[in-house]
Amino acid sequence: MKKFTLLCAAVAAAVGMNAQDLTPLTVDMWHQWNGFGEDATIIEGAETGVESFLGEPLKQGSMVIGQSLCNGDVYVDLSEYDGIEGVATPGISVRFFFNRDAMQGNGLDKSANTDADGKYTFLFSELGNVKFIHLNFVKILEVWRGGQWPDGLESCVVESMNLIPKGTIVPDDPEPVDPLAITGEWFHEWNGYGADAEIEVENPNGIESNIGKDLESGATLLGNGNVPGNTYADLTDYDGIEAEGTPGVKLRLLFNRPSMEGGSAPITECNPVFDEDGKFTFMFSEIAEKEGDNAYPYVHLNAVKTPASWAGGYPEGISVAKVTKFNVIPKAGSAVKAIENAEADAVIYNIYGQRVDESYRGIVIKNGKKYINK
Repeated sequence: MKKFTLLCAAVAAAVGMNAQDLTPLTVDMWHQWNGFGEDATIIEGAETGVESFLGEPLKQGSMVIGQSLCNGDVYVDLSEYDGIEGVATPGISVRFFFNRDAMQGNGLDKSANTDADGKYTFLFSELGNVKFIHLNFVKILEVWRGGQWPDGLESCVVESMNLIPKGTIVPDDPEPVDPLAITGEWFHEWNGYGADAEIEVENPNGIESNIGKDLESGATLLGNGNVPGNTYADLTDYDGIEAEGTPGVKLRLLFNRPSMEGGSAPITECNPVFDEDGKFTFMFSEIAEKEGDNAYPYVHLNAVKTPASWAGGYPEGISVAKVTKFNVIPKAGSAVKAIENAEADAVIYNIYGQRVDESYRGIVIKNGKKYINK
C-alpha cells in the first residue's frame, strides 16, 4: 500500500502546523445543487436544513454534521481538499458519506477511527478514482455497521472537523507496481455486455479497490458493489487469478452479468477459498464449466466481494479478513513476451489502455499484442 507523509491533518501538532492552516468544516459550506455530478451547480438561496452537532454528546448513528434527510442533492463540494481531520472521543468511528448519486441513492460510505488521543484523519485518496468529492453527511458509525465503540461508553463528542488543504499530503516514494495486480483501474463502464463492447467511461465513480485492507463480511474487494452488468474488468486475455489472503476465507467472484439490472440479472459466481497457507489459484476454465452450453467467449469480472452472512459469511472466529494479492495469470504459452520482439516504433499502451512510453515497466500492449517491458 502507498504510504503518506502528512504535513497537516490530525498530525498538525506533530509537524507544527498552525490551526489557521486548516479550514473548519461548517454548515454554511453545504448547498442544495441541481444535480449529483461534477457539472452540478448551486441553487442560490435554497434552504439546506444542514445542522452541526460538533461539541455535543452523541449516540451511535447520530448525525455529526449534515441534513437529517440525507438528500443526495444537498452536499459540500470538497474536491479542492485532500482530506478531513479532527479530534473526538477516543476509540469511536466517524462515518463519512460521499457522492450520493440520487436523492436517496448509492454513494461511498467510508469511516475513520479515533486513536488513543482522540485524533482521526480521513484522506480522500481512499475514495479511489473519483472525479469529484461531494460530502453528503457525517455520522457516528454504529457497531452493527462495523464501527468501533468502547465498552460502557454512553455517548461521545466530536470536538472538531477540519479540512486538509490541497497539496499538503505528500506521497512517499511509491512502491513498485505489480503489472499483474488487478486494481480498481482495471474496471470501466462499457457500452455493452459482450465481446464487442467498447469502453464508454474509464474508471467510473463507485469503483472500490480494497486490496490490503481489513474487510468485514459482505464487503466489496474490487468493482462496483451494486454489480451493474456494464461495469467490469475485461480479463478475457488471461487464464486465471492467483490470490493471497486470510486462510479459510472464501471470495465471491462475480462474472459476466449480461444486463444492467442488479440482483435481477443472472451472474456467474465462483467461490475459491484461501487454503491453510492463505493462497488460491482460480482458473477461468471453471467459469465455462459453470455456464455450460451458455458459456460466453469472454471473461468480464463485474465485482469481487467477501461473503455476507446469507452467503455463508466468514469461518467461525474470523471477524475481518484481508486480501493481500489478487493477480491475473497470463495465458499459457503466451501473448506476454519480451518487448524486444515488438516493433520499436509502435505506439505503446499499458493494460489500462493508457498510452505510455518506452520507460514504462510492466505489461504493455503493442500492435494489439502483450509484451513485458523489463
